[in-house]
Amino acid sequence: MKSLVLPVVCLLVSLSSATLANAAPPDDGMTAQQIVDKVLAKDNVFGVGEARLKLIIQNSKGQERVRVVDTRSIKVDGARWTLVTFVEPADVSGTRLLAKEVKDGDDIQYLYLPALKEKRRIAGSEKNESFMGTDFTYNDLEQKGMEEGDHTRLADEQHSGIDCYRIDAVPKDKDDEYSKLELWIDKKDFIPLKIYFYDRKGAHLKTLVAQKVEPMGGEMTVTKLMMKNVKKGTKTIMALDSLDRKKTFPKAMFDENALDK
Repeated sequence: MKSLVLPVVCLLVSLSSATLANAAPPDDGMTAQQIVDKVLAKDNVFGVGEARLKLIIQNSKGQERVRVVDTRSIKVDGARWTLVTFVEPADVSGTRLLAKEVKDGDDIQYLYLPALKEKRRIAGSEKNESFMGTDFTYNDLEQKGMEEGDHTRLADEQHSGIDCYRIDAVPKDKDDEYSKLELWIDKKDFIPLKIYFYDRKGAHLKTLVAQKVEPMGGEMTVTKLMMKNVKKGTKTIMALDSLDRKKTFPKAMFDENALDK
């Protein structure tokens, strides 16, 4: 399952919330698939154009590393193509990730490492590995969202005082790195505010939380999110420094053969 990249520090679910989760979902006419379709129709996490992001990577001891990246994205026949370029610090500057959405297949990803002057395709089980030392895997960065999988609507809950739909998404691919995603989706803006990721054994592995959502470029946008690995005690914060949704780029920029230029 290609997961939505969205995310707060893990919140403890109270006894009353756990009891509510076992209740029947409300009969307001919205099915799980209709809710998911509304989420996918929006572009609330940076979208196309140009953005500068700060990545704050924290280990289990609380020690931090900071990386700055630029992202450039376009849509080609409805599919998003994204080029991520590391700007800081110097030891990773020039590292690039090219990701191309494929409508009916695995997304294409290439990583270019300037120190080695080589690029390699990220495929198969490699997509389950950490992306540049963060708590995101390469699979997490793919933006196909929740299109793939079986969706079930659970009882509504609040997240940080916001009324949310609650959805279980189970991948159809049995080789997927996650057995299930559990999502809390803002009823007003249809933005996933919290996602639990479960490993293949059904244990809670990671939590993704939207820490800040604010109007930008005429629409509500996730400007700060956090991925926390609850097993390792590590976390990565992704913060948006700037965004230009109207910036366009030539298709040639997203050619894997141009990664070293």
